[in-house]
Amino acid sequence: MKYLYLFILSVLFTSCQNEELFEQIEENTSLSSKGELSKLISRLNQNPTAFDDFIDNSNSLSLEFPFEITINSEKTFSISQFIDYQLLIEEISALTDYSVNIGFPVEVSLPNYESVILKNKSELDAIIASVEGSTEIKCLTYNFPIQINIFDTENSVSTRRTIQNEAQFYNLIKNLRQNNGFYEIIYPISVFVDGESESLTSNIDLKTAIQDLDKDCFNPSLLTNKSSRISRFVAFITSGEFIITTYTNDEGENEISDYEAFRFAFAPNNRITVENPSTVGSFSGDWDIEIDDEQLIFDLDFEGSDLLDELDEDWIVQGFANPNKIILRDTDSSEENTILIFEKI
Repeated sequence: MKYLYLFILSVLFTSCQNEELFEQIEENTSLSSKGELSKLISRLNQNPTAFDDFIDNSNSLSLEFPFEITINSEKTFSISQFIDYQLLIEEISALTDYSVNIGFPVEVSLPNYESVILKNKSELDAIIASVEGSTEIKCLTYNFPIQINIFDTENSVSTRRTIQNEAQFYNLIKNLRQNNGFYEIIYPISVFVDGESESLTSNIDLKTAIQDLDKDCFNPSLLTNKSSRISRFVAFITSGEFIITTYTNDEGENEISDYEAFRFAFAPNNRITVENPSTVGSFSGDWDIEIDDEQLIFDLDFEGSDLLDELDEDWIVQGFANPNKIILRDTDSSEENTILIFEKI
């Protein structure tokens, strides 16, 4: 009977411990490692890997200095310090299309700060395919060290950790995420936002500080500035004539036969000239280009033709200059079936 009594007390004690622990981790101060704010924190702390995605075509890794690349199999660039990227960007920005060949062997680093030496392109492709991509957030940094409480729900205990740098913070959350772990940041903490010191006293403060960052802080690629993307697109579409090679409606039906005779010319003054040699007919319209929610939007507005009016849309640019096509998707198509492809002739 005594042993049964002790067993019941033990169960009750453990149950109370678990209840107290779950009360702790359900408070506003605790965070799930799989939650929205934890994802933002991970992006703040990860090793920067997306800024050079215009070279390695991946936000899963970054190339470590020094390395060499060749543009369009013609011009070689040696990158040994950050300032060397500027000449490369100026070269690429002047091109409507470009290909990059990376010189091997090359050292790369991953979001978790691990470094790997790759011997050839096959190894590069393999590691890009195996590593989960992650896009860092700039402009906000922690003033380390900071204190973290880690909750172990299985053993009903919590432990205090001192975090000294971004790598430790990133890998802590990554490891906790494997078991859906919980943790707590001990506030107040000090952060730097664009070099200015701020004191944060809660998770709400931290989330607000991240969400209030400038849009450019969420776009780490050195080549994804608006003027560069738009100028490259404009240079491509205004440098020749185009035909339509694919047009599928929102039901996935191919209607290319209605449009294959048309010839399109996009002028720098935002006018469109359309010729139909088979009927000696001509039409006109207007085009515009903008960036909305980080997507390139191509607006077409035709005049004088019911058939061409079907193409009057704000189109998402899914690709261009690869090498001679503009691939468009209707922004209003929930099924993503409406595809329009122009090809330069």
